[in-house]
Amino acid sequence: MKVTVVKPTKEQQKIMEAYPVWEHEAGSFPWKYEEKQETCLIIEGKGYVEGPEGERSYFEAGDLVRFPIHWECTWNIEKKIRKHYVFDKEI
Repeated sequence: MKVTVVKPTKEQQKIMEAYPVWEHEAGSFPWKYEEKQETCLIIEGKGYVEGPEGERSYFEAGDLVRFPIHWECTWNIEKKIRKHYVFDKEI
């Protein structure tokens, strides 16, 4: 399982902008994507997630990020994150 971080197409960005916004101040916390895959568009901020094997995936404003189902990680937010997000939808 792998996190993917890409620059979205204009169409992907437009689709993602219709979904809810989540935000979190700088800091770290554990998270598990139990039964759903998440796709998000980072609107503001930057940070990275660290997986169970120590692998890191970095992201910042403008990135489209996909988190796999059944994946555990630690979120490390370096600068307040705001993101559009959706579960179980291919964008």
